[in-house]
Amino acid sequence: MLARMEISVESLRRAAALGGFAWTDAELEAIRPAVQRLLESLEQLEHLPLGDVEPTTQYRVL
Repeated sequence: MLARMEISVESLRRAAALGGFAWTDAELEAIRPAVQRLLESLEQLEHLPLGDVEPTTQYRVL
């Protein structure tokens, strides 16, 4: 689902600006490894075999 992308300071700056943040390059560089790891985790989740998993059951108490 997610396209493979390079996480650069420039792409983080644009994403932060869309969210209303004015972060410095140093701040963006500090979070760049964490963002990369999160995207790798999402990629791993996309490849999990969920065909045999039953959906969760929700119980409501009135």
